[in-house]
Amino acid sequence: MISTLLNYRLYTNNMARTLEQVAGQAQTERAKAYYDSHIGGVATVDEFLADYKLYSYAMKAYGLEDQISSKGLMRKVLQSDLTDSNSFANKLVDKRYQAFAKAFDFSSGTKDPQAQTTAQTALVTEAYTERLSRTGPAAAQAAAGFTAAVAGATSLDGLLSNRANVDFALRAVGIDDPSLFSTDYVRSVLQGSAPNPIPAGLADLKARLADATTPAKKADIVSRLVYDYYNETGNSSTPGAAQANVDYFSQKVTTTQTAASFVADTRLLQTALTAVGFELTGYSADFVLPLLKDVTAIDRLTGVSDTDKARFRTLNGLMGFDASGNPASRAPDAIGTLTGRYLQNYATAQTGKDNLATKVYLTTIKDVGSVSDLTGKAVESLRYAMRAFDIDPATVSLNKLRAVLTSDPSDPKSYVSKLKDERFSKLAAAFNFGTDGKAGPTQGVQTTAQQTQTGTLYAASFGTNVSTSQKALIKSATEDYLTGISKAYSLDSLLADKKTVAYALKAYDVENKSMSTAELRKILTSDLSDPKSYANTQSDKAIVKFAAAFQFEPDGSVREAGQGIQLGAAKLATDNLYLLQSLEEKAGETSEGTRLALYALRTAPTITSAYGILADKALFQVVRTALGLPEGMASADIETQVRVLESKLNVKDFADPKKLDRFIARFAALYDAQNTDASQNPILQLFGASSSAGSGIASLL
Repeated sequence: MISTLLNYRLYTNNMARTLEQVAGQAQTERAKAYYDSHIGGVATVDEFLADYKLYSYAMKAYGLEDQISSKGLMRKVLQSDLTDSNSFANKLVDKRYQAFAKAFDFSSGTKDPQAQTTAQTALVTEAYTERLSRTGPAAAQAAAGFTAAVAGATSLDGLLSNRANVDFALRAVGIDDPSLFSTDYVRSVLQGSAPNPIPAGLADLKARLADATTPAKKADIVSRLVYDYYNETGNSSTPGAAQANVDYFSQKVTTTQTAASFVADTRLLQTALTAVGFELTGYSADFVLPLLKDVTAIDRLTGVSDTDKARFRTLNGLMGFDASGNPASRAPDAIGTLTGRYLQNYATAQTGKDNLATKVYLTTIKDVGSVSDLTGKAVESLRYAMRAFDIDPATVSLNKLRAVLTSDPSDPKSYVSKLKDERFSKLAAAFNFGTDGKAGPTQGVQTTAQQTQTGTLYAASFGTNVSTSQKALIKSATEDYLTGISKAYSLDSLLADKKTVAYALKAYDVENKSMSTAELRKILTSDLSDPKSYANTQSDKAIVKFAAAFQFEPDGSVREAGQGIQLGAAKLATDNLYLLQSLEEKAGETSEGTRLALYALRTAPTITSAYGILADKALFQVVRTALGLPEGMASADIETQVRVLESKLNVKDFADPKKLDRFIARFAALYDAQNTDASQNPILQLFGASSSAGSGIASLL
C-alpha cells in the first residue's frame, strides 16, 4: 500500500497538472461549465438558492456540502451585511460562512435606478461652492492682461495682435463662444468695414470703443469691460472682481456726486448694499434713493425687517446725503469704511446666493428621472451642475449635452471620453443615465462594500497596538481616500490620484508600492476570471486582492452595476476551490490521511491564530497528529489547548509554503505510524460513516 506521504507527494509534486486532470473529468467539466455560464445571470438570493446546480457547486467549493439543505440558514448568510460586525454571517464562529458570503454580491442588482445618488449630489454641490476658487484666479489674470494690453496699445492692431485680448473683449460683451468670430472679422467690425448685419455683441463693443475719445473715457470703458467680463463668466464675487469694484467705487464716489447719480449706477449701488450687509436683495434704485436723502423715511418703511432698516441707516450715515441728495455731511473716511466693509462682506453675499441656488438644486434634482427631465423641467439643475464643473451653460448645445449625459465617462471609446475635456467627463459621471436617457443603477470604481473593506484593511496594516497619533493619521487618510475614490470616475482619473492609489496599495499589502502607472493599469484591467491574466500570474498574491477591490473591466471601463452576483476573482476562486474539494474527495477514496494532508495544505495558510486551528476539527487533527499531542487534549479547556499549541508552533509559519510542506510531511509520516490499517482508520469518524465522495470533509468542519 502506498504511504500517506508518498501519496501526498504524488498529488502535490505537480499540483497544476493534478488539478488539470481533475478538471478534465467529465463530471467536473460539466459542473464548472454550468456554473460559469449561469452564475452571471443570477440577481437575487432566491434565484441562487432555487438553482440546485449553482447552489450545490458553490456550497461544495466552500466546504459546506453538509448544509445544502439548510436554505434558511444560507439565506441569512447571503443577506448579511459583511460591513457590520454584528451581522449574522460575521457572528457565526465557523468562518466558512463568512467566506461564502464574501464570494457573492447580492446588493449590486437590488438598488432602484436613480439619476443621482446622495454622494453624487454632494460632489456637485461641493464643486459648485468651490468653483470660484478655481475660476477666479484665471479670470483675474485675464483681466489684468487685458487692462495692461489696452494701456500699452498704440493702435487697434496692437491690441488685436493677441487673441487673448479679443476673446476677453468678446466675452465681456456677452459673446459666449468667441471662437465663432475670427480676429480679422472683429477688426473689420471695429474699423467699420464689415457688412451689415453685425452681431449685437460686436456692435456693442464697437460703440463702446468708439467713445474712447479721452484717457478718462478710455479708462472707464476698460473698467466697464472688466466688470462685465467678471459678470459674464460667473466670477463677479471673486477677489479680483471685488478689488475692481473697490477701485471703481473709490474713483467714482466723489464729493460732488449726487444721490440720484449714485443709485443710478448699479455697480456703485450694489457695492454699497453689499458693504452694509445685504446678501440677496431686490431693492431698486427708486426704493433706495429716498432712504439716502431722509433717514426718517427708513422708520416709515413697512414690510422691511429691523435688521434691514439698521443697514439702511448705516448706509445713510456713511454716504451723508442731505434732503436734496447732495453729499453735505460725509465723513472723510466714509468711502474707505464702505470699501473696507465691502471687501469683508462680498464673499458672504456670494455664499448667500450659492446657498439659495444649492437649495433649489437639492429640491429639484430629486424629481429627475431622465435626461429629458434634466434638459426640460429641471434645466436650472442642469445649469447648476454645469457651472459646478466650470462649464458655461450658454456655450453648449442641448444636443451635445444629451450626448454627454448618455455617455459612459469610464469607457475610453465613449462620446464624452473622446471630447478629451475633463469638465464634461465629470458632468457625465455626476449622473446615472443609460444610453436610452433614463436613470439607471449607480456604478463607481469601487462599491460601498469594497470601500469599507479597503478602509478596514488599511487600519489593520498598522497592527494592533495603535497610538493616538496613528489613529488620527488613519482617520484623516481614510477620509481623504473616501473623498478621492468618490471623485474617480474612470481608470485614468483614479491613476492620476497618486494619494488614493497609494492608500489602496498599502491596504492590500502589495509589496511594490511604487509601481508605474502602466503596470497599475495592467493589474487593474486584468481579467481575474482568467488564471493566465496579468494579475493572476504575479508572484505577489496580494496583487489579485488589490485588483479585485475595484470594478474595472479589461477594456478599462467601469463595470456596470447589476451585472451579476459573482465576477472576476471571486468566480475564479470558487472554481479553484471546487477543484480542490474534488481533488480531496478523490484522494479520500483511497487514503483519508492524504485527504487530510491536502485539506491542511489548502486551509492552513488562512489560519491566523491557535483559536482558528481549534475551530477547524480536521485541521486540528492534522496539527495534533503532527505535534504528537494526545487525543485526550481535545477535552481540555480552550485556553489550555491554545497555550499548548502556541508553545509548540508558530501559526505564521503556515503562510510559508516550504515550512507548511515540511509540517504536512511530518503529519503524513506520523499518521501512517498511528494508522497501520488504513481500511479501519478511526479518522473516518471525522468525515462520517463512509469515505465515499458524497460524505465529504464538510461533516467535520
